[in-house]
Amino acid sequence: MSRYHARITGKDQAALADLVTKHKVTVARHTIEKVHGGYRVDAHATNAQIKALEADGYQIERLEDAEAQGKVRQAETRAQLAAPHALDALSVAAGTGYLDVAQIEAALAAASAAPNDAFTKLIKLPHPTWEKRTCHALKIGKGSAAGRPGIYFLGGVHAREWGSPDILIHFVQLLANAYTTHKPIKIGSRTFKAADIKHVIESKDLYVFPQANPDGRHYSMSTESMWRKNRRPAPAGHSKPQCCGVDINRNYNFLWNFPQYFDPESPIANSTDPCDYEVYIGPAAESEPETKNAVWMFDIYPNIRYFVDLHSYSEDILYNWGDDENQSGHPDMNFQNAAYDGKRGIANDKAYREYIATADKKIAVDLAHEMRDAIKASRGRVYKTEQSMSLYPTAGTSDDYAFSRHIVDAKKTKVFSYTIEWGSPDNPTPFQIIDEVTSGLLAFCIAAK
Repeated sequence: MSRYHARITGKDQAALADLVTKHKVTVARHTIEKVHGGYRVDAHATNAQIKALEADGYQIERLEDAEAQGKVRQAETRAQLAAPHALDALSVAAGTGYLDVAQIEAALAAASAAPNDAFTKLIKLPHPTWEKRTCHALKIGKGSAAGRPGIYFLGGVHAREWGSPDILIHFVQLLANAYTTHKPIKIGSRTFKAADIKHVIESKDLYVFPQANPDGRHYSMSTESMWRKNRRPAPAGHSKPQCCGVDINRNYNFLWNFPQYFDPESPIANSTDPCDYEVYIGPAAESEPETKNAVWMFDIYPNIRYFVDLHSYSEDILYNWGDDENQSGHPDMNFQNAAYDGKRGIANDKAYREYIATADKKIAVDLAHEMRDAIKASRGRVYKTEQSMSLYPTAGTSDDYAFSRHIVDAKKTKVFSYTIEWGSPDNPTPFQIIDEVTSGLLAFCIAAK
């Protein structure tokens, strides 16, 4: 079944909400645009869905056949190399293609070897994936003084978003080289001084988990390029290929059981159908080994105060919350209050809005702006800083889960959390995007206190 990347225009916001609630279209971009004739959003849709939308009065611009473009992308992966991998072969900056699953793991191992072993440590994640792969993360930091803030970067959650692991490996390689050579990092018009790099590594702890969903990445790179989920076996009685897998970024324990918490008319991009191709939430919150591994990092390293999850696409930097629009006036109106069950997830209404303290929102926005400005300095791209909730709410996501932890359990650390959505229709190539996002992450590390 062919899937298309399409730009869809509806007459009003209600029509765009119907894309999800009525037509079961997967929205590909966070931002909706007001245009002549209505509102527009990017989406992924089958040929049958497109025909139904056109019959319903939507204007459709087919941007590309995603399956055909995926085959082109599959040819952009690097040649498989026999282990042990040469360091040059693992360099993101020197390469011309995507690192595969084994190469990402090899690059992490190389980054923890001498001379970096004085300030890095390879972390083995405890939960093997469904296909029995073992994941690793990397801790970067020299020193053990109390009060060091931790910064956690996650990538590779959605299988087809191949650029995120490469971005994080590039970040690691660039940062480690700058520290060991005592040299600055220059990206575009922004220079990160050697003294700033030294301060980050010697006063903060960075945790980099670049490849959270290796099974899905391997399947996307080798077989079905548009695959998004992990590779959980299909439930008994379901034989269709799309019935495999869970969307890891709908599987966290934050309003996971969304039909209980959200308005029935909410255009939430979640599904309880195991055969949903994109956004199946799984049989239980944190049911998946990939989700468990991501959560384990928070539990084992309680000094983590900041979290950034890399995704694609939109050219957005998103801060909490994603379940509804923010408000700072009514603390009792919050995700734990059962009185608001069934009322969440409708934009521009007053029935429910998610509480965030004014001071927390200021910190969240200020740090997002640090990333935005550094990204712009790379090559002029302007990422939009905005709340995760747009017309389309979400539940079970990593960023809202991370920020909610200290509210659910006051003993846990407050974690300011973000999602970066890199790339856009006119900025599609990850090999050009890698530097700009790396610049944003470096600026974030310097600014985070």
